[in-house]
Amino acid sequence: MCSPARSYINHQVRCKLEREWPSFVSRYLTALARQAQRRWENSASHRELTINRTLAVIEAPWETELSPVEDTREFIFFRDFFNAFRECTSSCKALDLIGELSAASIDSVDVNKQSAAITFWAESYLNEVYIFRLRLHNLIKFIQRRYKKDADFTEFVIEVGDSLAKFVNEQLGPLINDRGTHVHVRRHRYADPELARLAGLDVLIDALGQEELRDNRKGAKEEAKEWLTQQVTHFSDLAWHLLNEVCRGFADGILLENDYIIVPIHYKDAPCALVENRSQ
Repeated sequence: MCSPARSYINHQVRCKLEREWPSFVSRYLTALARQAQRRWENSASHRELTINRTLAVIEAPWETELSPVEDTREFIFFRDFFNAFRECTSSCKALDLIGELSAASIDSVDVNKQSAAITFWAESYLNEVYIFRLRLHNLIKFIQRRYKKDADFTEFVIEVGDSLAKFVNEQLGPLINDRGTHVHVRRHRYADPELARLAGLDVLIDALGQEELRDNRKGAKEEAKEWLTQQVTHFSDLAWHLLNEVCRGFADGILLENDYIIVPIHYKDAPCALVENRSQ
């Protein structure tokens, strides 16, 4: 795992102060944190190794190279599961942060840069939604690949995972296509009506001297900011919802009612078993 149990607990508390995490997302975090906590409390060598490796990075971040270490197959399974899960929650939190920063920053920049600021934040949330979809698909694939070799889970994880991936694509597909057009064909300001209006007003006023349109631009900026807030809020909420639905969808097969994740048979530890500490 990336950090000891205390870090996981503090992480969960901080996030709940910002937004109450959906129920199944919280349950998975609890289940994964238990594994780190158990290792942290029961293994002095693990605590020492974690602290020393972390201090090495803190003291010499550019010079430190952390070589792989041996660990049990089961612990590596939980570590990799947590890392895939955390990538998704990080994107959800980034969308929340974009909402906060965009609302706070647009009015703080020079008035002549506000149209550009609105466009910047609109394109930023598009990119983060794109990243989120990739990470959510990676989580689905991770669960499918880790469990499908266990006959007790094969049919379940393939059927449920494929259905969840389709659902995610249906929910995010239109926005992902819009983002692809923005990246590969044109800037997003030409695809979004609110941004297109701002771009047109900027040209008429700043390039062609149509000063009588300044009040129009002021109103257009306010409407574009409102539209941006609505969009970012919607897709931030949607991202958390989709992550929760993925967690919920797999929960019937791999998450016990007492919030313990079932380990597939081929990742369960044999006595004293150690394997090279790499993603599998």
